[in-house]
Amino acid sequence: MKKLSESEWMVMKVLWERPHITLKEITALLDDSEWSYSTIRTLVSRLVKKGAVSADKTTGNFKYYPIAEESECKQQEAQKFLSRVFDGSISMMVSTLVMDSNLSEDEQKELMDIIEKIDGE
Repeated sequence: MKKLSESEWMVMKVLWERPHITLKEITALLDDSEWSYSTIRTLVSRLVKKGAVSADKTTGNFKYYPIAEESECKQQEAQKFLSRVFDGSISMMVSTLVMDSNLSEDEQKELMDIIEKIDGE
């Protein structure tokens, strides 16, 4: 699947949470974005062309739903980001995130749990 823009990600998040909804419903759920109905219609049309979304056309109003799996999209996006920014090095990315941020105790514990889980495999 082709890369999703920031705006398209916002629409996809809505559709992953609430599949089979109309453009009007998508617009209502994205009311914080201040996008017009026509802007959202354009974004949904792009997602249909990219093969990420489809529409149920059996009712009076089209009901849109995601075809692309959320986990797949996130994995692809993470791989592209990792490759582009950290030359594919996960350790460099984790090191940068840990060294350059103030992780809370909960976040530190979660990160250690993930590392321990990897060690256990």
